[in-house]
Parts: sequence; C-alpha cells; structure tokens
Amino acid sequence: MTIDWDKISRFAVPDDSAGYLLWQVTHAWQRQVEVALSELDITHLQFVLLAGIGWLTRQGERLTQVQLAEFCKIDVMQISQVVRKLEAKKLVHRFPHPTDTRAKVLKLTPAGELILKQALPRIEQLDTEFFGKGNQAVLLAELQKLQRQTE
Repeated sequence: MTIDWDKISRFAVPDDSAGYLLWQVTHAWQRQVEVALSELDITHLQFVLLAGIGWLTRQGERLTQVQLAEFCKIDVMQISQVVRKLEAKKLVHRFPHPTDTRAKVLKLTPAGELILKQALPRIEQLDTEFFGKGNQAVLLAELQKLQRQTE
C-alpha cells in the first residue's frame, strides 16, 4: 500500500505545519533546559514546580497541590508524584492543610529556595538566547493568545 500524501495532507512538507514546527522547537528548547538544570540535579518539570511554588507563595500564601496543578496546568496526580520526589530531595516541605484534611500545603525548603535562586536566572537567560533568535515579542504575544484560547 502506498500513501498518496497529496490526498491526505494539505502540507507540501512537514515544515509547513505549525504543530510539527512547535513540536520540533519545543523539544530543542527542552533539551537545552535539561542541560542547564542538570548540574543542579533537577529536571525541567521539577524546576517548573519549584518556580510555581515559589511564585504562588511569595507573599506567604498557603498553597495546595491542587492549586499548583491548576497554575501549572498539570494533572494533580503528576504534581503529587513530582512533589514527592522534591520532598525526598529536601527541596519542598509538604504538610497537612490546617482546615482541609484532604489537602497538602506546599512550601519551599531553604534548599529549594537556593536551587530556585540558581535555576531561575539560568532558565531566563536560556529563554532570552533561545527565543531571541526570532521576534520574541510577536512569539510571546501569539503564545499568550493561544494559551488564553485553550483555557
């Protein structure tokens, strides 16, 4: 059986597909993020959660795993698994919520704060260099528009 690409795809080449290009660029960026974080012994997802916890608790707010999942747009079960790993690394402290017995409250430990203070500038610099190769303002505006439409 031979596939007649002209009949099944509207694209002359894969690079005409925004989804394909987004996939390629995303993976190239993620590979660089993983390298930048490797010497800190955290993964990209662990960094995202540390940054989310840091951001959402910056003024002393109580943060639950469910709130972190909503903020990061990640499944609650995945949040729970990664938070357990961060807790084992002593980067996050997880303790019972004072009024909701089902909820866990999250807080960065001093070691978690230190890792975040080291990781965030690295990732922001990497983003500037990686995305600065194109029109970053246009890209950012378009990504924000797409994000709003998918919520």
